[in-house]
Order: sequence, then C-alpha cells, then structure tokens
Amino acid sequence: MPTFLQFAQAEAPRLWHGQHLKRSLTKAATFAAFSDHQTREISQYKPGDIHDFFDDIQAARGLSDSTVNRYAAMITKVFKQAENGELITHVPKFTWRETFDDARPLYFTAQQLEAMCAYFHDEHPQWWMRHMITIGSQTGMRRGEILSIKRSLITNDNDGNLWLHLTLTKNGSERFVPLNKQVMGAIEALDYDVAKHFDEHAFYRSWDHMRHQVLGNHKGYVFHTLRHTAATRLANEHKANTAVIGMLLGHRCDTTTRKYIKAQPAALQQLARQLQA
Repeated sequence: MPTFLQFAQAEAPRLWHGQHLKRSLTKAATFAAFSDHQTREISQYKPGDIHDFFDDIQAARGLSDSTVNRYAAMITKVFKQAENGELITHVPKFTWRETFDDARPLYFTAQQLEAMCAYFHDEHPQWWMRHMITIGSQTGMRRGEILSIKRSLITNDNDGNLWLHLTLTKNGSERFVPLNKQVMGAIEALDYDVAKHFDEHAFYRSWDHMRHQVLGNHKGYVFHTLRHTAATRLANEHKANTAVIGMLLGHRCDTTTRKYIKAQPAALQQLARQLQA
C-alpha cells in the first residue's frame, strides 16, 4: 500500500497539468512531511490527522485561508483518486472552514483554562480531555505527541527532573519535554496511556460543545491554541527566550517560535521598566 505522497506522485499526470502539477506536488510533499505521514499508508488516515495538519500550517506558518483551502482541495483530490482506484473505501470526511476571524486568539488565559478544565469534570463522559488540556497548555506538545505518551518514554535526569522522550515528532527528530507536577498528575490520571482513553469523534464533538459554552463559540479556539498558550506562558511568566522555547516546542527556527508567542501587556510593562532602570 503506497503512502499519500507516493500515490500523489504516481497519479499526478492524471490529476493536474502544467504549473498546477508542480504546485500540487509541492503541497503534497508538505503534507507528507507532517508528523508520521512520510511512512503512513494512504488507507490509514482519519479526519483528525488532516485537521491537525490544517491547524498546524495556519497556526505555525501563518498561511492565509485561501492557501489552506488550496491544500484542502489537493488532499481531497488525491483521496478521491485513491477511492476511485479502490485503495481506500471512502474519502476521510474532514471539514475546513473557508474563512477565519482575522482576530484569531493566539492563546488561552488562565481563567479560560480553568473554565475549560472545569467543563470536563470527573463525571463528564470525556473527562480525559481535561487532562489533555493540562498537558497541552503546560508542555506545548501537539495532540499527536500527547497521544503517544507511554510510561516507557518517561525518564529522569541526575537532578531528579522528569522528562518525556519524544522519539517521533512532526519534524522527524526526537526531543525531550520537561514534565512538572501538574503534567505528571494528568498523565497518572490517564494511566500513562492517553491513547487508551481517546475517542476522535467524541473529542471533536465535545471540544465544539465546550467552545460554545465556555469560550463564546469563537472558532479560532482550537486544540492547537494550547501550544501557543504554552509558548506564551514560557515567555511571559518564565522569561524564557525564543531559542529555549523553540527547543521545547520542537521548532527548527526562531521565526516559527515568534509566531507562537503573544506578549501580554503586563510583561511588556515590566520590560519597559527594566529598560528604563
């Protein structure tokens, strides 16, 4: 069974022509470079895999809505061709909104996080989402990385600090993520196996319900916003520089990290006082 990129390359002459062919294959290569898509068979995709890609390219790279829509068209076309060739039984039913509010929030406030966690209380059917929110907001890990957490990946250094060893990331390189008490508490509550509790359909349905009731139904609030939240917290509360934050988030360059950080007014005022001292 071919991967998405292998199939797109093989079928390219039948799908696109002229400049569209080259541009579409470039987009297909970008999609294939995300997470583990380079090795994943084309029949193994779920809607959430594609949603995560869309969230990432717009949040991390600042791509316009029209550019993301072109990615969506390319992905749909390749999957449709695979369906016609009976490599897959159906096209993954992902959705992508064509327009975004230009004032898309970049991070969650502490009050919002508290309300989000309270929404997914112990009696809620998707109580496990509370712990995913805690892990995401504290570490900045991507959803797929959170789902990969296992007891065997947790290690400690000579000073007793706990770390999560991510062996497969979006960039294809490993990294170590520090785990504080809050994060360890969330991981323990999930039995050191987040994926065991995860249900993709319930995840998206419950996130939409929570967003409507807690966050004013602002469609810019997605799970990936937790990654921005972690970067912003590290910069404003812990005064970490972009190089350190980039290492923790797994970014290859500072430019990407800067797009994740939103300086809060209080932090800017403190910086101003320091500069005047």
